Amino acid sequence: MFSVFGLTLPYIPDISEDCLYLNIYSPANRAQDAKLPVMVWIHGGGFSLGSASSGDASALAAYQDVVVVLIQYRLGILGFLR
Repeated sequence: MFSVFGLTLPYIPDISEDCLYLNIYSPANRAQDAKLPVMVWIHGGGFSLGSASSGDASALAAYQDVVVVLIQYRLGILGFLR
């Protein structure tokens, strides 16, 4: 934990530049040719904090018969430099 502007925040571990991922969750017991809806989630955070891996969409995929795609992208200055 650390404090910023009087607010206590949880510890955020070191973050690597190796962060471009797609986490794809799908129901386990469906036919290979089943046509399922796809839900794409892009996490918020004002381009400065957060991650797609902070949530687990496996339960949503399993119980709602939907394919869930979580997009992980670069944040902060690393996300905008080329």
